[in-house]
Amino acid sequence: MNIIADTHLHLYPCYNLQQSINILRSNLTGFGSDSLYFGFLAERFDCHYFRDLKAKDNDIFDSAAKIEDFGEALMLSEQGHEDIFLFAGRQVVTKERLEILALTTDMEIPDGLPVEDVVDIVNRAGAIAVLSWAPGKWLGERGKKVGWLLDNCSPDELLLGDTTLRPWCWFEPLLMKKGLKAGYSVVAGSDPLPFVGEEAMMGKYLSSWQMEFDSHDPVGSVRNYLKKADISPARIGRRGSCLETLLRLYKNFKAK
Repeated sequence: MNIIADTHLHLYPCYNLQQSINILRSNLTGFGSDSLYFGFLAERFDCHYFRDLKAKDNDIFDSAAKIEDFGEALMLSEQGHEDIFLFAGRQVVTKERLEILALTTDMEIPDGLPVEDVVDIVNRAGAIAVLSWAPGKWLGERGKKVGWLLDNCSPDELLLGDTTLRPWCWFEPLLMKKGLKAGYSVVAGSDPLPFVGEEAMMGKYLSSWQMEFDSHDPVGSVRNYLKKADISPARIGRRGSCLETLLRLYKNFKAK
């Protein structure tokens, strides 16, 4: 089955939830029919929208909406629209100020732990650990730590994450190239920022892959696929220009 997925999603209090889901669905489905559409949350320490969705169901969506619970995944169904699978996930800021995404789990992992401990915790939980690129965070001493991870982890323990915050004109980071050469896989996601209007980024930069999918066990299917070494999902969609990205980062700074 063809999969189209945003692997780095945030939902924030400043967003309208229904509008955000509508935008995500529209952007995902715009990349092809006859596919399954996935959104992977990477919620920061103060956000728990996955839990809210599990608990509130139709209090959030229109009366015709349905949420089917698969544990660490929800299938969102609304009349006249394609279904979306929304997977639980957390974003952890490590001691080194690197970002690890813990995909397909809603387990609380405290910020501030050494990065290798976070990767180990995520893997012990059976979830998917993603080391996400972010502007400036793979340089200097942190860059050395990223290199250390690539030398000391294995491709079935860690994925690398690319986002819309890397402008389209920006070269692929050398450490990302090193990881790809060593068999690490790169997954793409939107990484929307916490200010009004960023909802529009959801589903703009995506991963696509082919996999066998068990509709009764979406979490198991995804974990079995993404934890394989050297799977090389395609990166589709678009990242912004340098100017667009700088404006987004400036608005994010002003919103704090």
